[in-house]
Parts: sequence; structure tokens; C-alpha cells
Amino acid sequence: MKENNDLVGLYLVSNATFADVWKMMEFDTALELFEKMLEHGCAPTVNTYGKLIIGLCKVRRLAVAQRLFDYMRERGISPSEDIYNSLLNCCCKLGMYDEAVRLVDAMIEHGHLPHLDSIKLLLGGLYDEGDKEKADAVFCNLLSCGYNDDEVAWKILIEGLLNKGHVDRCSELLGIMEKKGCQIHSQTYTMLIEGLDAT
Repeated sequence: MKENNDLVGLYLVSNATFADVWKMMEFDTALELFEKMLEHGCAPTVNTYGKLIIGLCKVRRLAVAQRLFDYMRERGISPSEDIYNSLLNCCCKLGMYDEAVRLVDAMIEHGHLPHLDSIKLLLGGLYDEGDKEKADAVFCNLLSCGYNDDEVAWKILIEGLLNKGHVDRCSELLGIMEKKGCQIHSQTYTMLIEGLDAT
């Protein structure tokens, strides 16, 4: 009975301690604590996985974050939208656009929407690499899963692409939106015209 109580104590302390460890940016200590939890049979919560994965992504330790992500999914724990978006953002910042596209597909499949800052990085990166077809496919996927009527989202996305010098791509994306029946407001057109004038 005492051993069970010790395990419960370790579990509670470990899950509570992760927040403090991350605040101090002691990533290796947090990973050691995670390993001890597993050794003692404690089941980490989705919050524990989230803190670890999000923290690792912030310092661009993507390989370790992806291993934890795979490990949690193998144990039947569904990743949160924040976990997916942290991985997506990290992939984009590291220039791993193929992996980022796979993550977007997985997110949509599991009912999560990518955050706009990640999508700006992803589309901009794909266009920078000349992978227009893949960028257009990601864009069309987003239109079909809930961003089709979000005018604020499209203004942010178009502004991000304009800032990277992708004026021609913005025009093409607006064309795709029109074909899909999206309602585009005059402010979005104005932003694009101003972008064209600036080039």
C-alpha cells in the first residue's frame, strides 16, 4: 500500500512540477522527471505531454518533441490543438515544410485548425521554395475546413504574404477563394491593390 501511495505522490508532484521546471527553462530536468514518471508506472496527463512538447518546440528541439508526440498517440492520448500548433510552428521555423504539411493534414483530420501565424510561415516558406502546388493544396484544404468565411484570417494571411513579397501569390489565392464562393470584403482587395502599388 505504501508503494502505491509513493507512486501517487510522485505522479501528483511530477505533473505539478512540470510547470515550474518549464518556467525556469530547465528542459533536460523536465525530461528526466518525465522518464522517472514512466519508470515508476505513472501515466503522464495530456497537460504534462503538452508542457513538454510545447516547451521543446520553443527551443526548436523538434526531434525530441516529435518522439513525445508519437509516444502519447501510441498510448491513446489525443494531442490538443496547442500541441499540434506548436509542432507546426516549429517545423516551419526550421524550414521542414513537408513535415509541416503532414501535420496540417493530421490536424484537419482530427478536427483542429492551424493557427494563422503558422499558416503564414508555412505558405510563405512553400512559396519561397517554389512549391506553389503544395501551397495551393494547403490553402484549399483550409478553405474546406472552416476558414472559408473568416475575413480576418484572410486579411492576416494576405498581409503576411505581401510582407514577404508574394504579391502574385496573393492574387492567385484570392482567385481560388472566389472560385470556392468565399465572400471577400473590399478591405482585402484594397490591401492587395496597395501591395501591388508598393512593388
